[in-house]
Amino acid sequence: MKNILIIGAGWAGLCAAVEATRRGAKVTLVEAKSELGGRARSVQLGGLTLDNGQHIMIGAYRATLDLMASVGLNPESLMLRCRLSLLDKQGNGFSLKGPAWLPPSVQFLLGILNCSQWSLKDKSSLLWLATKWTLQGFRCETKYSVKDICKGATDTVMESLFLPLCLCAFNTPIEMTSGRVFLRVLKDAMFTVAGGSDFLIPRCDLGELFPHTCERWLLQMGCEIQKSTHIKSLSSLGILGDRSDKPDAVIVACDPINAARLLADINPQWADRANRIEYTQIATTYLRCNDSSFESLSAPVLMLQSDSTNVGHVQAPAQFVFDRGFLFEGSMNVEQSQLNRRILSFVSSYATLSNDQTASAVLEQARIELGLSHLEYLGTITERRATFCCKPELIRPSIQVSERIWACGDFTDGPYPSTLEGAVLSGMRAVKEAFQTLDMH
Repeated sequence: MKNILIIGAGWAGLCAAVEATRRGAKVTLVEAKSELGGRARSVQLGGLTLDNGQHIMIGAYRATLDLMASVGLNPESLMLRCRLSLLDKQGNGFSLKGPAWLPPSVQFLLGILNCSQWSLKDKSSLLWLATKWTLQGFRCETKYSVKDICKGATDTVMESLFLPLCLCAFNTPIEMTSGRVFLRVLKDAMFTVAGGSDFLIPRCDLGELFPHTCERWLLQMGCEIQKSTHIKSLSSLGILGDRSDKPDAVIVACDPINAARLLADINPQWADRANRIEYTQIATTYLRCNDSSFESLSAPVLMLQSDSTNVGHVQAPAQFVFDRGFLFEGSMNVEQSQLNRRILSFVSSYATLSNDQTASAVLEQARIELGLSHLEYLGTITERRATFCCKPELIRPSIQVSERIWACGDFTDGPYPSTLEGAVLSGMRAVKEAFQTLDMH
């Protein structure tokens, strides 16, 4: 039986623990915090249990959905599935069209043709780009940004489709987003499987969504879990010497800063790459609407007219608003359903303002764009290192660090940006490579 030590219990570490356990290893999982789940966690705000951000997944995240199912969860019952829609309150913007059983590429084509606010020039520019990317196999050189690969698209298409997609999936403006990774996400979501571009919005807090159930599953399978355990160095654990009881493999599943700290003496180049990673923020503002006439928004998610990427003063930071009442509609948890009624969460990707500035600006956005007046401010949560900046030509740290040490996390070398799917895929790959190496020895 292989003895595997995993340091860090975010989604990447949890995935690695599940995968190693399923392969028959004896797993020890160590987490510095008192709860598992990493950056995707729940917080208490105004008597409510809310996310530290309005997290969202897409239907193309097969590895994440399979991981949840493997520990006994039913993802479809835990998340609200919505068709891709980048529409505002007036119905302006882009959305897929046609029956859901149609191939996603056909739904994308129908969405372009039926976008009434777009001119013939807008539509033809997007069709030309989509054809070009398809012929190129959705690939481009690493040096290109999304702005570079979208040359030829009109300003309308850029502002109403590509910019929202970049902010939603990457948390960066088009000029800061890797064109190669963007095309991979676009291919998987829009042109591969039916439902790949669907929004999957959690109906429960993130602890219930996966980490709590995963923890119970791991314990039942014999995994040792050590919470609130801080590791200062790998050498302090005795795993680098000749001790007979040292683990066969170590998987470091920490954030880039702590991973670099632990691995600096073992692989300085790896640690240097991890330390060079830049971060972007996401702010989520929660409001309760007390207007007597307000029941709900017209859809679970609506786009807002944001200027968050302005170099100068940002006056409208939020790009999306989520109606939490939709998420708990028909829920068997009546109390939770009532608590979330009339609560709106406003997501400000690529956040640059302070919490007070964000709150003031979002309140004004809600009044102007949604026509709401009696708004109760519940709070703003800003995740300072919400995502790594997936820039063109970014060299991400490798999965393998040394002969017996691997790393995983959404920031490691992989096909996706800073997403749960990226984290899960990295955890699976780290375990696979570790077992292959151990089997050869």
